[in-house]
Amino acid sequence: MKIKEMASNAVAAFVSQGFSFLLSVLTSLLVPKVLGVEEFGYWQLFLFYSSYTGFFSLGISDGMYLIEGGKTRDCIDKRKVNSAFWFGIAYEIPLAVAIVLGCSLAGFEEQRQFVIVAAAIFEIVSFAWSTLGYVFQAMNETKLYSFAVVVNKLAFLVPLAALLLLRCGDFQPFVVFYILSNCCSLAYCVWKGRDILSAGLWSPSEAVRTGLGYIRVGVKLMLANVASMLILGFARFLIDAEWGIETFGELSFSLSLVNFFLAFVSQASMVLFPALRQSSEVERLKVYSLMRESLTILLPAVYLLCFPMISLIGLWLPQYKESLHYFVYLLPLCVFEGKMDLLGTTFFKVLREESTLLKVNIITALLSLIGSVVGVYFIQSVDFVICSVVISLGFRSLVSEAIVSRKLSDQRSFLFIGEIVVSVCFVLTGSFLPAVPATICYATVYALYLLLFKEPTHNAIISIRKIGKGLR
Repeated sequence: MKIKEMASNAVAAFVSQGFSFLLSVLTSLLVPKVLGVEEFGYWQLFLFYSSYTGFFSLGISDGMYLIEGGKTRDCIDKRKVNSAFWFGIAYEIPLAVAIVLGCSLAGFEEQRQFVIVAAAIFEIVSFAWSTLGYVFQAMNETKLYSFAVVVNKLAFLVPLAALLLLRCGDFQPFVVFYILSNCCSLAYCVWKGRDILSAGLWSPSEAVRTGLGYIRVGVKLMLANVASMLILGFARFLIDAEWGIETFGELSFSLSLVNFFLAFVSQASMVLFPALRQSSEVERLKVYSLMRESLTILLPAVYLLCFPMISLIGLWLPQYKESLHYFVYLLPLCVFEGKMDLLGTTFFKVLREESTLLKVNIITALLSLIGSVVGVYFIQSVDFVICSVVISLGFRSLVSEAIVSRKLSDQRSFLFIGEIVVSVCFVLTGSFLPAVPATICYATVYALYLLLFKEPTHNAIISIRKIGKGLR
């Protein structure tokens, strides 16, 4: 594998994520300071709905990503990709129109209707620029995608700062500028992909056939992604329906803090995929074993940040102080989802095991749905709902790790037992002890964990040093 090229792509990806992080800090810590709890809830509802608009692509961009993955710009069939791109646009627009018409007939309140219409518009823009971004990633030109993300965030950052300075208490301008920032990313991707978009089109029948071919391959991955989102989505839908927009907004606030970390992990996954597609089986096995060991040792360190963060955020946003205990139950997502993204989803895609990924995600989503229904309608506890979701995601991470290890003929590791134990200890200490004793108690548990697994800890430190040398 080309370590220097990967390191260069990783730097670009993490720089773009740095802008995303800055924007996330503003939207998560400053926007709720300006918007009321209800208005912030609608803002989060728009972000929630818009995150599911990828479902309407029917997997065409995912198919491009999988089929064209590993090909260079000189080798890729540009006319084929361009034809499939416009085929996708041709069915995205009628779908968006149908959503708008359905919303107008459904009789929703004004704010929710605005959210749905805005999400339908966002659907078209997001599909166009993210599909081109997938093509850049497939060609291992991940820097272009990373810069498109930077353009997106900067284009939203300027009007966001103005809205915050003006103390705008209405969520709707935030939504409008969010959509416009995605239009800026689309313009950037169109310019950088102009050789592809000007390559000409196949006949309509050939374009349809090509698009359907991408859909047949990509629909499994798309459905797997949707099922993955529904693991948390079912809980959020039910909480919104049962306890209203304010509770939904409070939970979404804590979840947005967790997403800071997961967004960085997704950037590493983006860089890994095209490189692993071009690597040998021996290299894949070596990378997988090293990552599995290092992540299992290092990821639980994020728990040490929990209680200081809760204290600081509680001082800054006292209106969310009571709901910040959700953060204790949600933080294990950093461990389980981080491993799933890098070791599960990435390697399932590399090995072309989309069907297996889909089955695992559907089973996990059903487990999450059952737990959420029990928590909402029988136990009437948001905490129970969150814990059931986290347990479901932990189950998915462990099962996926076992499946990928078997596919790669890797020796099974029992490090996951220690990972589960420290995660349970963290939740228990966070639930029953004040912040300072809880931090001290968990720090002791984590130190013992590192001592117990000395060799994996040593290997993880060596891995970090090697990555540091690659970045130089």
